[in-house]
Amino acid sequence: MLVGLALRELWITFRLIPMLVLPVLAGLVEAVVPPELSGLSAVGGAGFWFAASLSVAVAVVAALGAWSIASECAGGTAAWVVVRAVPRSTILASWFVALAILLAVGIGLGGIGAWLTVLERAETTPDPIPFTAAVGATLATALAAAALGLLIGTLLGRRSAALVSLVVVGAVFGLAVAGPLAMPPLPTAGLGVLADLDHASRPVSDAIRSAGSALAAASVLLVLGAVLMERRDL
Repeated sequence: MLVGLALRELWITFRLIPMLVLPVLAGLVEAVVPPELSGLSAVGGAGFWFAASLSVAVAVVAALGAWSIASECAGGTAAWVVVRAVPRSTILASWFVALAILLAVGIGLGGIGAWLTVLERAETTPDPIPFTAAVGATLATALAAAALGLLIGTLLGRRSAALVSLVVVGAVFGLAVAGPLAMPPLPTAGLGVLADLDHASRPVSDAIRSAGSALAAASVLLVLGAVLMERRDL
């Protein structure tokens, strides 16, 4: 029920549109990039441009998530729900599930769009498993970013939470694409694998390790967010 309310809130405030559309558009960027700029291979080019574009898209999603939970706390909606014996941690978890649904759909569709570009440009049909594993790990990293945004939203006001989330997630994802934060088993390594599929020696195993780390990080961030939300005045 609370997940539906969160999605409805995002819909009526038009925040749902960029949260869903931007990850999808990220997968279509490769289609407009000239082949000579796409990378050593069609798969490598699609992975790089998808990863780079997702850095922006996920940063926006995290910022809007931070804005949303901060608005719930400041606007009295969270207090209204708590009065009805709903734990505060449930509110936070519901918002995370709502963001996770949007990210899964958006990144999934974006990944399909990127792969269709690969099939169009590749001379032979490439192995889809490394690309799929890297996209899955990137989704896990995006979930950790969403959890971070919600954590920041429990600490700050709407504008401050959104700005801090945008800057922090954008910077971390940018460093993952560039390389410094792309080493497994860092939670951001999946994004690095996706961005550098042409040179990844063990893309599937690295993606799996990164996904595990990212999901663990998301869990820790959600627990911290729940603790902070319990202490916040609503």
